[in-house]
Amino acid sequence: MFLNMKKMLFGLFAAAALTLSLSSCGEALLTDEQVQAEIQKGFEAGKAAVESDVNAKCDADFEKRVQEKVAAMDAEAQAAQPAEATK
Repeated sequence: MFLNMKKMLFGLFAAAALTLSLSSCGEALLTDEQVQAEIQKGFEAGKAAVESDVNAKCDADFEKRVQEKVAAMDAEAQAAQPAEATK
């Protein structure tokens, strides 16, 4: 859902930029190929931003899980040391 929302926002941004560029006084209108190229550039920029955001969240979640596992293993090791010392 988040990805679709980002795509929609970037699509709207590209459409707004296109509209502004077409309505500029004294500017030549863009060809269909130029319009498609501008839309594609906006989509690619949005896609890269979304992928970067998702990857950062995934990396952070992974790091958190690793730290939790290390902390649990440390706690187990600490709990096991007094039991071994009494033997």
